[in-house]
This record gives sequence, C-alpha cells and structure tokens, in this order.
Amino acid sequence: MADFIKGTKVKFAINIEAPGFSMDRDDFEIEVMSPRGSVKGYSSSELGASSGIVIYEEKATASSTAEDSDSSDEKETTSTWYAILDTANLSVGPLRVVATAYIPDEHDIDGIRKEVAVARLGKLINK
Repeated sequence: MADFIKGTKVKFAINIEAPGFSMDRDDFEIEVMSPRGSVKGYSSSELGASSGIVIYEEKATASSTAEDSDSSDEKETTSTWYAILDTANLSVGPLRVVATAYIPDEHDIDGIRKEVAVARLGKLINK
C-alpha cells in the first residue's frame, strides 16, 4: 500500500472487469473515500459532474509483425483508463477506491445492472 501526501494529485490506472461490461463502451464512476470525505469522477458527463477526480482514456498503437503473413506491420490499438485524484479535500488516513460499473443487461428491470467493487488505494498522510 502506497503513501500519498495530502494536497498532491495522484494518478492511477483503472481496470474494471465484469461479464458484459466494457470500459470503452459502458458508463462507470470512480469514488475515492477517506475517513471523513470522498470525491467522485465519471466516465461520462451524462452521469454527473466530477468532483476531485478526472477520468480519461489513453490510446496507444503498437506495431507487430505477423509471422504467418507476408504483409508488412500490423497495427494494434490498446487503451488504458486513468484517474487523476486531487487529494486536497480528503482527510488523512486510508483511501479506498469504489468502482461502479453500469452494465447493459436485458434481464435487469431497467436494462442496466449496477456492480460495485472496492479496493485499497493507499494511505493519505500529511507532509
């Protein structure tokens, strides 16, 4: 578990996995909770206004040579999602990340199933 200094901005990768869910296609939100407060960020502005967390996607293109083909390089695009957390408005102590995925599911009453996962991020300390 990492220590972070209060008042800094922390960048971390987001990887939400659930059956039927794609971070590139479906909505999700990230909340970071401290002992006396929390901040939220959203993958889409339609979910709400972010408060203290910026969520974004970085795409990278890698070249790979096909072994079984006489063609030239093939391009493969991968993406990684990140969050930048502003710790200024959080209290010192353990930080937890709460990820909420909104998963399309025709069997759910309103067509969207909500799944929540919690993980430890680290500890917020004073300088």
